Amino acid sequence: MKLQLTRIFFTLALVLTFSISFSQTPVRFYQHAKAGYKNPGTGAVIVEPKYDAGSDFKEGFAIVMMGRKRGYINEKGEVVIPLQYDDASQFFGGLARVTMAGKSGYINYKGEYVIQPIYNFADDFVNGLARVARNGKFGFINTSGEAVIPFIYDDARNFAEGLAAVKKDKWGFLDEKGNVKIPLQYQDAFFFHDGIARVSDGKKNFYIDKGNKWVKDEEKHQEEWETEQNKDQK
Repeated sequence: MKLQLTRIFFTLALVLTFSISFSQTPVRFYQHAKAGYKNPGTGAVIVEPKYDAGSDFKEGFAIVMMGRKRGYINEKGEVVIPLQYDDASQFFGGLARVTMAGKSGYINYKGEYVIQPIYNFADDFVNGLARVARNGKFGFINTSGEAVIPFIYDDARNFAEGLAAVKKDKWGFLDEKGNVKIPLQYQDAFFFHDGIARVSDGKKNFYIDKGNKWVKDEEKHQEEWETEQNKDQK
């Protein structure tokens, strides 16, 4: 009886291992400077290395690039959204940002536009809001394409910890309803992290809390500050 039970458990373990290995999300690999995808458990090639670049899978889709055009494949390796975009992002909550002819919008899993490509700049959704620009002004839209925060700002950064830095001559912070929580008084402002954000008054760089109170001065050298500033703006 013990031997029979052992065999049953061993067989079940093999079946479970086999099932898991074939249900795992494909992973990207490169060969001869081309990207392909394979099963991480078995090593079986799902997509031959033929793309110039490829992303990881997210929400069941990966971005692939051939030449200068981008599109999407599913986990079977099938091209489900044609390689027709000049730029594309991964899916976030069922929406992906894509760009064609200098205009950005958002598509669903079927490649249909949910939010039309009318923006000169668009970013990914963060907690249901996306930073976008139109006619040279920045604002934020929701997943229905409605302007939650109007297009009145010269620049903006994404929300973090419930606040976003925006610029209208000078920088300050808004909440997710568009209310000014920290006055637009700074020469520059960045993201909140662990309750503090880095700002500049034009003479020095320092950190403030969400009540707009000084916390500490910036300790980095000016060169490091400028490097990180440029990185944030990309």
